[in-house]
Amino acid sequence: MGYKALITIDLPDIDSSKRDEFYKVLSDKKWTKIDSLTTAWKVSFNDEFLRDKAIATLKAHLAKAKDTSEAESVGYAIQLEKEPVVIGEL
Repeated sequence: MGYKALITIDLPDIDSSKRDEFYKVLSDKKWTKIDSLTTAWKVSFNDEFLRDKAIATLKAHLAKAKDTSEAESVGYAIQLEKEPVVIGEL
């Protein structure tokens, strides 16, 4: 069972068209937006990905999205786990 990532992203002072470009890069890289949460995404990795490689891959995707959208800054938090991401509402 490969790693599952939960990523939250902060894109301060970015307009909606640049945000859309940023999100398109992530979607093209097989990231899945968590609809019920404003800035949360999830990504699954194959068994062959070690933790360090998964983190490096996620950071590279974020850098690509930043460059493509011309975002000035990107804040993020990444959590990796072998179990699926738990998503819900109360």
